[in-house]
Amino acid sequence: MKTLILYIAFIMLALSACTDEKTANKQEEHVDTIPVMVMQIRKCSKLYTAEYRVRKIVTHDDDVRLKGSLFSQQFNFAVPMSSRKIAIPMEAKLKAYIDFSEFSENNIVAHGGKVEIILPDPKVEMTSSRIKHEGIKKHVPLMRSNFTDAEMASYEKQGRGQIIKSIPQMGIIDMARESAAHALVPILAQLGYKEEDITITFSKDFTAEDLPMLLENNDIEYGKRKEQQ
Repeated sequence: MKTLILYIAFIMLALSACTDEKTANKQEEHVDTIPVMVMQIRKCSKLYTAEYRVRKIVTHDDDVRLKGSLFSQQFNFAVPMSSRKIAIPMEAKLKAYIDFSEFSENNIVAHGGKVEIILPDPKVEMTSSRIKHEGIKKHVPLMRSNFTDAEMASYEKQGRGQIIKSIPQMGIIDMARESAAHALVPILAQLGYKEEDITITFSKDFTAEDLPMLLENNDIEYGKRKEQQ
């Protein structure tokens, strides 16, 4: 009887050692796959993850005002029939992307059978912006001059600024993360990770204050990039 108990205990110890060895080998296997993981993810290069086409109407109105004083009384009033108005339809295209060219082992946190990929900061660029001249509506009274090209360029710049400020409300950053996850999870699955053990995240939650850091190539005027000086 004692011999049987000892025999069973020996088998259990052997099985335990074998299991521990398999776990260690599995962990070591995941560690060894990290350089391969880096290489595969780097192949994604510049991964475009979201695209938005934005339409906006920029409006402006002004009038001629008379200001001064009469008998020690200040006056400031609009000259009748001097109000000038314009509505300018604009189209802009925004693209979000993640650049994996500098992706490294510092972007990977692996422990046991779980792995976390910390994505490089996303970038957003305005790839095009143009005024739809055929859709412009304006009212210019006879006593006023027409809107100049300089004024039109200024209004377009204002429109681009308003579009850029609205980026946080578009959800373009969240979409970038989700799209990156769809691209990376199959790569990690091929390296032996289960989908439920994979986490894809950014290093932080981005806010409106972070926009200047994320924006690129937004020097678009009349549908064309400015020439580099």
